[in-house]
Amino acid sequence: MMKSLILILSISSALAGVSSSTVSSGKADLFNANISFVDFNATQEEKVLKAIEIIKKVVRSSEFKEKVIQFTYKGQRRFINNNGFSNDEIYQILLEGSEELSPGIDYEMDLELELYFSRRSTVGYTYPDELKVWMNTKYFNAYNAAQVAGNIFHEWTHKLGFEHSYRYSKMREASVPYALGYLIEELGKKYL
Repeated sequence: MMKSLILILSISSALAGVSSSTVSSGKADLFNANISFVDFNATQEEKVLKAIEIIKKVVRSSEFKEKVIQFTYKGQRRFINNNGFSNDEIYQILLEGSEELSPGIDYEMDLELELYFSRRSTVGYTYPDELKVWMNTKYFNAYNAAQVAGNIFHEWTHKLGFEHSYRYSKMREASVPYALGYLIEELGKKYL
């Protein structure tokens, strides 16, 4: 039986006066999420909600900002597959939450999550023409909330327009989706 639930974690009315110009670290506390669930049971939804809370706490932290801005690859302050953006600009893009399919600065992560099962090694995937992210229950059910948060954030960065190689390489680990997914997971462990 397919179960759909829409959960909206709304942004406070403080956004009414927010400028779309440069995002300061003070704007990080506005970061929020709008998540839809497809085929999740109550326990699975609870795990995602905990993961979303972890993402919000991490993104709102000064430690996250510092690690994103100071990220280096081969001695240079940059991510791989960065679409020509500096680390500072990537941090701003993350906070603004303007997905390619639902443009507009809303300081919100907008996603539809759906579970599926596969024996393959793919943890999750998405397509550029959909807000939906598919999460493999093979991993989802075994992961803790920080690992789920890292996976969700990785997939969400695709919605912001960032890509990575589909073949494993050390360089791929420095792409925006992988590096930031790992960072969310790493920093999120303290919130378990």
